[in-house]
Amino acid sequence: MTSKLLAWDNAYSIGMIEIDEQHKVLFEIINHLWDEVVCRDKGSKVLSTLEELERYTVTHFTAEESFMRTHNYSGFDAHKKQHDGFISRLRQEREAVEAGATLSLDMINFLKDWLINHILVQDKTYAAEFKPKKLGDSLGGFFSRLFR
Repeated sequence: MTSKLLAWDNAYSIGMIEIDEQHKVLFEIINHLWDEVVCRDKGSKVLSTLEELERYTVTHFTAEESFMRTHNYSGFDAHKKQHDGFISRLRQEREAVEAGATLSLDMINFLKDWLINHILVQDKTYAAEFKPKKLGDSLGGFFSRLFR
C-alpha cells in the first residue's frame, strides 16, 4: 500500500466505541480506494472498493440514524440529509465507474474531506448530546446489537 490518505487520530473519536470503530473502517476503505487510484488500478478493483464503501457506509449510517431516532436526537433531519447527500454522490460515482469512467481525484478528496468534517462537526454534535453518563449502560450495547 502507498502512503495513507487518511490516518486515524484520537481527535476524530466521538467517544462512542462502536461508531469510532466503524469510522476507522471507513478510513481503511477510503485508503484502499486511494491506493488503487495512485497505482492506476482500473475497472474491477476500483469498482469493487466503491461498492464496498457504499455498502459499509449505508450500514454505518443506518446504525447512526437508528440510534438517533431511538434517542430522539434534535438534529436528526439535518444529519440524515447529509447522510443521504453523501450516499447519493457515492452512488453517482460508482455508476460512472461502472459505465467506464475513471475515479477522479476530486472524488477521493470529497470522500476524505466530507468524512473528516462530518465526524468532527456533525457526529461530535450528536455524541455530545448522548454521552454514556446520560444514557447509562444502554449506549454500549446499542450498536453491537445492530451489527449482529
